[in-house]
Amino acid sequence: MIRHTASIQTRLAYFFGSALVLAGTVACNKQDASPGPETAASMPASAPASAAPARVATAPAPPPAPIVVKDVGFKTPESVLHDADQDLYFVSNINGSPLEADGNGFISKVSPDGKVIKLKFIDGAAKGINLNAPKGMTISGDTLYVADLTFVRMFDRKTGAAKGKIGVAGATFLNDLATGPDGTVYVSDSGLKAGKSGFAPTGSDSVDTVSAKALASKTVITSKTLNRPNGLLPDADGVWMVAFGSKDLVHVSRDGKLGKPIVLPAGSLDGIVKANDGTLLIASWDASAIFRGTAEKGFTTAISGVEAPADIGYDAKRNRVLIPLFKSDAVQITPLGAAPAATAAAPKVAAKPAAPAKVAAKPAAKVPAKTATKPAAKAPAKTAAKPAAKAPAKTAAKPAAKAPPKQIAASAPKPPPAAVSAPAPKK
Repeated sequence: MIRHTASIQTRLAYFFGSALVLAGTVACNKQDASPGPETAASMPASAPASAAPARVATAPAPPPAPIVVKDVGFKTPESVLHDADQDLYFVSNINGSPLEADGNGFISKVSPDGKVIKLKFIDGAAKGINLNAPKGMTISGDTLYVADLTFVRMFDRKTGAAKGKIGVAGATFLNDLATGPDGTVYVSDSGLKAGKSGFAPTGSDSVDTVSAKALASKTVITSKTLNRPNGLLPDADGVWMVAFGSKDLVHVSRDGKLGKPIVLPAGSLDGIVKANDGTLLIASWDASAIFRGTAEKGFTTAISGVEAPADIGYDAKRNRVLIPLFKSDAVQITPLGAAPAATAAAPKVAAKPAAPAKVAAKPAAKVPAKTATKPAAKAPAKTAAKPAAKAPAKTAAKPAAKAPPKQIAASAPKPPPAAVSAPAPKK
């Protein structure tokens, strides 16, 4: 009986002892599983993986909708020019045939919000004003230069008063005007006259400079192979030129040497301007579009669906393209967005999403070492193994899954597809 009682006591002691060990083990597991000071400090390591890329993935706000100025009295608008000093737009109106000396051309003044300030600020029909078929315009000092058939006419840009004219020897169809960084005024001659079916070539194709002081012109280059020179964009070394008779953008040096042609997506090219970011904007009648790009990276369609876009202007203050719609008697004011991916450098911030991966790697190495050390002293090996397996799974798995989608979202957007319409007839 005593031996039996002792046996029972021994068994009870064994069970009580096992229960105490089991309770201690559960307590250790709960303590290790809860986010203590060390474990909790490691958990926020996953936050940078989601927080930092979020700033990169934010898409820029789209540009405002275009402003279309129409039904206000424009008559064959050919050119739009931003007078930055007065902060207004000049619009040249041919008002009839682009070849006839009919004395009824006029220049309009328009505010940046699209309201006409004065429809006939300079009126060819007014006393003391000679203006027939005004086309390209430029400003140098306080003088507004206007291409008009075979003359470059000059007006006070603030009052509209006539200031004289400059004849261009041998010219037949003066088209665009542009002012260089040094104040030099360039003019293009498209070499056209009236023909049986519209226009006929004269062979006077050229790029010239004009001097208000000398009231004279000087030829930079002349050749039938220029293919009807049109839009001009001067730089320190000469002038960029596009032609209505080709798809080429070409640079002409100060001494008249032609650079290597850059072929654009479509032809019948008209105006050319430079945006704030350094990209060039070129109007194409064949594509009914405005191309954007650089000589080094090529061009894509930035604005489509603009029929007969003539001598475009640029508002640098508001980052806008000013598009005269030759056949619609309208002007479209289009805000620009970011340059297309094909022509703009890749955003520097696109590389940032890779950083969280490095941050996430540190907690993965740190947590197992600290959690494995504490259970080893308090509980059997089985309880220490659980925290070592769980901690890396929680800390390392999250950043690895989230980082790749953020990098994809941060990549530069693809440029819109070019919208090419049927060729428009020559203006």
